[in-house]
Amino acid sequence: MKHATIAILFLLLAAAFSGCAAYRPLQIEPVGKKVTVIVPKFTSSYYYYDRDKNLYFVMRSQTTDAATKKTVDQVLTVRIFWRPVGGKTSLNITSLNATYRYVLMTPDSVGMYEGAGFVRLWGKNGKPKLQARLMDGDLRLTQASANFVDTLGRAHIRGNFTAIYDDARAFEQCV
Repeated sequence: MKHATIAILFLLLAAAFSGCAAYRPLQIEPVGKKVTVIVPKFTSSYYYYDRDKNLYFVMRSQTTDAATKKTVDQVLTVRIFWRPVGGKTSLNITSLNATYRYVLMTPDSVGMYEGAGFVRLWGKNGKPKLQARLMDGDLRLTQASANFVDTLGRAHIRGNFTAIYDDARAFEQCV
């Protein structure tokens, strides 16, 4: 009985410190500003890969801004240009293996944030559903219309996301 109790405690501790227990939704946190962390709720999330094995995740949603009552389209595109493999490549989160673009569009303005970071993947290319974790990355406003209000500034992006393998739908979602 004592060995079973120790084994159960060991399993609980292992689960608490594993990647599964560290699940966190994708979130964007402005640097140096005291504003709420943004947790985008994408209604569609698809991925595809090219002949060079670059992975492209395209996530999209449409919401209404509570303050302005305007519709807001959000599109996040993540391009992973090499897959981290334990024992063969770096698994260090200070490495870069992905670039991304986060676009916010309203009826009268548009702003595009871009950055780079490190993404880990669970599953093989072509799997019906692929899970990923953006470990660490930075975002900065790179282009905007004249009346776009930059509420993020420089920001960190991190968290988990899942996408469905569908080439056609992923292309449809792109900006």
